[in-house]
Amino acid sequence: MKHKHLWALLLAVIPSVCFSQTELNDSISFGHSKFEGISMEGAVKPDSVSGAKNTEPYHFEYTPALHTLFPYTLAQPLDLHIPILHSTPGHATMFQWNSGAIVASGDTRSFPGLMQIDSGEFGIYQSVGNFRFHAGGMVNKYGYINGLHTQYGLNGSISYQFTPRLSATIFSEYYFGQPPRMANGMPMPPAMIGYYGRSTFGGYFDFQINERWGVQTGMQTVQQVGTNRYKAEPIVTPYYRINKKVAIGLPVGQILYHILKK
Repeated sequence: MKHKHLWALLLAVIPSVCFSQTELNDSISFGHSKFEGISMEGAVKPDSVSGAKNTEPYHFEYTPALHTLFPYTLAQPLDLHIPILHSTPGHATMFQWNSGAIVASGDTRSFPGLMQIDSGEFGIYQSVGNFRFHAGGMVNKYGYINGLHTQYGLNGSISYQFTPRLSATIFSEYYFGQPPRMANGMPMPPAMIGYYGRSTFGGYFDFQINERWGVQTGMQTVQQVGTNRYKAEPIVTPYYRINKKVAIGLPVGQILYHILKK
């Protein structure tokens, strides 16, 4: 008998629980009673959240009141006054004056299973009118299995600016010594010899199409590795300039020359 009373109580409570979960309109309503002498026209707005038509004929949207001690303000962007630093990875200006600078640069190239090349350069840049001069020294260190070889060289260039978008450059790179021998006494294999620094001499015209794109065209002579012979090859290098000091180029002329030569 007690079980029947318990089931009857549960059946009576369930409808009241379901009714309490009914969602009401998200606004402050005055109900259906309209006070005499108070006009609500112009202040009545439809419910902006519910998709169904509002059954309340008039109501106000809720607006939070401003606190007198802690007023609400619009968020402002955080300004930490951090200076904007312009730098190039692997490139550092040691000393600079109005028309020139002393610059040091370096980079590392890793070829897993083959070798690692650490390169460094120290040079002086000087501008005189439309001329620009550069002279410096280079060091390349080749680390491979059971071997370490250091290569030294000198480089230089002279450029003349004809117009803001056209210039001509004569350059040279000369390396001392010969490629090293491997641990077994054999010369460097073809996979490694292609990355060994070679002496080059030549010149090219640099035409800047716009602030970012340009192309270099000219001619150079390149030393054949392990010999004192030089071969001429064309220079056709379109490039994209990232900033005033760094540009990415593709040597199309040299690539096509070697493909056609084979």
